[in-house]
Amino acid sequence: MSNQMPAQIPFLITRPAGKADNLLASLDTSGIAYLYQPLITTAQVSITAQDHQLLQQADAVVFVSISAVSCLQNQFDGARLTAPLFAVGETTALALKRWLGRDVSVPEDQRSEGMLQLPQLQQMTGKQVVAVRGNGGRELTKQTLTARGATVRYVQSYKRVPLLLDGILLCQQWQLAGIRCIVATSNEILQQLFNIVPSEHQYWLQQCDWILVSPRMQESAIALGINAERITLADNANDSALLAAISQLQREYQ
Repeated sequence: MSNQMPAQIPFLITRPAGKADNLLASLDTSGIAYLYQPLITTAQVSITAQDHQLLQQADAVVFVSISAVSCLQNQFDGARLTAPLFAVGETTALALKRWLGRDVSVPEDQRSEGMLQLPQLQQMTGKQVVAVRGNGGRELTKQTLTARGATVRYVQSYKRVPLLLDGILLCQQWQLAGIRCIVATSNEILQQLFNIVPSEHQYWLQQCDWILVSPRMQESAIALGINAERITLADNANDSALLAAISQLQREYQ
């Protein structure tokens, strides 16, 4: 994280702690000034005996995030996980490979929509699929694979926990720093920003530029009063796509 306070710090990065390290390192290398403020953190959830059985009997196991991997790794014998592995993103896939030493299927479009386009997930009649994830989250994967004939069960290995933050103070700090663009990588983070900042200060949020990662997030942002012209969609939620989007705006700001 950049500790110096230049005259203008155009970018606010809000990725959760533990998921932002590579992006922040790339921004430092590129000389792009930013502030980093995570809004949520993760806490491990103990899996049950039934979860152990589901994982061992699965025909396919889907991991939605690196937290899903790390929090399962702490409490499950990887040798018992023999089904084909799928990851929504490359960072999650790399964590799985380090843990299990096995191939992991990961889409180029690193969203649930992209993963569901993988050829291995098309013919699913009679298949038992386990999705390892946190609390809540999208139902798209379950709905789609169920429609293709699979039985989909969830294993919750972690939960997302909002950080207790002073939204008024943070908003003042961001304005003083000269923040022009906010980078948010999930609907939960987007909504949390508007939750912690009181309504009388939300106009400032609406006037910022935004880098988001999906059309679904764009729809949510517009519903929160953000003009579509202020929204840039990164090609993916991965670090390289976020860096490309940030770098493009940085050039426009100069």
